[in-house]
Amino acid sequence: MESIVQNDRENDAAEIDLLTRMKLPSSFAGQSLFIKGEDSYNNAMLGWTHFPWDIYAAGYKDAADALVGALAERKASIDSVVYPLVFLYRQGLELQLKLILPLARRLAGKEAVADLQHSLMPLWSELRQHIEQLDPRENDEELPAIEDFIHQLDSVDPGSFAFRYPMTKKGEVSLPELQHINVRHLSEVMDSVFMLLGGIYSWLGEIEQSDSYY
Repeated sequence: MESIVQNDRENDAAEIDLLTRMKLPSSFAGQSLFIKGEDSYNNAMLGWTHFPWDIYAAGYKDAADALVGALAERKASIDSVVYPLVFLYRQGLELQLKLILPLARRLAGKEAVADLQHSLMPLWSELRQHIEQLDPRENDEELPAIEDFIHQLDSVDPGSFAFRYPMTKKGEVSLPELQHINVRHLSEVMDSVFMLLGGIYSWLGEIEQSDSYY
């Protein structure tokens, strides 16, 4: 009992300390929002690469992983953070597919296409078709497994809006049937999905660089 009371006091003290250190917008009046500060370790560099798709895709996945870490340490509210968490995973997955597809198309001899849609399954279905064309295999367990997880996510959030807004454009509840998400399980599954996609991307890159391809 005493330990519980002590923890409550420490939490209250931490919240008070945070409030005393917070500043009002007027404290920053007249300043630019995006600056290069003297604390260089806090300066993020943008525009340094001519091929940003991998940076964007990795960034959303890294952000999701950081949120999972914060939840594990009880530094964030799981019932609220779950929404941006799933969105980050989904956005990272969408960008990862859009990163890999142009390479797969080139290797399969297909024309370049602008991938403007947000639905995951059309992107994955085309990618799987190219993969199986380049490397036909029997009894492959991984492609059907990853397809099932992508299909589940795409079914719940087909347009990339369900975890960003509580209501649809039609005024309906965004997630009417989904009641629970175990973030540990979600992160483990998504880690496996991103690992496989990363392997596929590396494999396709090796094919493109191989003399045998030409």
